[in-house]
Amino acid sequence: MKRGGIKAKRGLKTAYIATIVGIVMVLFVMGCVSWFVLGLNNLKNDNIESFEIDLFFDQSVNTLELGLIEEEIATKEYTSSAYYRSSQEAWEVYKNEIGGDTSLAVLDFENPINQSVIMTLNKSYFALDSMRWIEQELMNEYEGRLLEVSYRPEIFTEYNEGIKKGVYFLLIIAAMLLFIAIGMINNTIRLALFSKRFLIKTMQLVGATPRFIRRPFFWNAVGQGVISGIIAGIMVFGMIFLLYNYNPLFLKMTDITTFFMVMGGIILFGILITVTSTYFALRKYLRINLDNLY
Repeated sequence: MKRGGIKAKRGLKTAYIATIVGIVMVLFVMGCVSWFVLGLNNLKNDNIESFEIDLFFDQSVNTLELGLIEEEIATKEYTSSAYYRSSQEAWEVYKNEIGGDTSLAVLDFENPINQSVIMTLNKSYFALDSMRWIEQELMNEYEGRLLEVSYRPEIFTEYNEGIKKGVYFLLIIAAMLLFIAIGMINNTIRLALFSKRFLIKTMQLVGATPRFIRRPFFWNAVGQGVISGIIAGIMVFGMIFLLYNYNPLFLKMTDITTFFMVMGGIILFGILITVTSTYFALRKYLRINLDNLY
């Protein structure tokens, strides 16, 4: 009898561990996809604030006045940053880009580039329609002093469309994985409860209510979801660390908020799926006839 009891306990432990392992692997994949989707958004925000827009002002505007204009532009709701660039500084930047100053010699050593204020946009205003509205507002506000708002319109369309396609593709993959994950976790829990079907029916036969029978199984399901979510979260963190060692760019895709969002999400998802699957599996064994248990 003791050997039979020991074997039964070992079987339950094995089933519990197998359930945890199955849930962890599913949550790990879901966590990786979720992190990548959120990471793309973080990367997008970082890149958005690196796109510079040149506001070229007439040479008659003195440095003091341009300093005040720079401060005004920096405080606007659509501005992420703004700084003044003199004609000479602009020429040095251009000269470095072309690899020499031969073109300046052709222009009789006259600097053709006007002084400017360089601004970058907040992420919520990074759209072509918003940029055109901002351009018109700035031209009206600094009429006679602002000569040109220089930017490439195609950047807005190409960048936003590229990010959207990437996010939509990942969301489709995430939806497919979610469907597979629900099925795998559900089957794993059903198999684990299958070994306890006689215990469930025995409790029912001695007068235990369905609510009383469900309670320990639900708490067990919550525990499985929490443990699996934490383990999967640690595995996601390890994957991020490995990717960072491979390419530091991956570090820009995450921050502490993103990581805890992913961690919290997979824990809640693990609890939701385990509790839901446990409920439906228990309902089956609570309703099934004794003869059908075999």
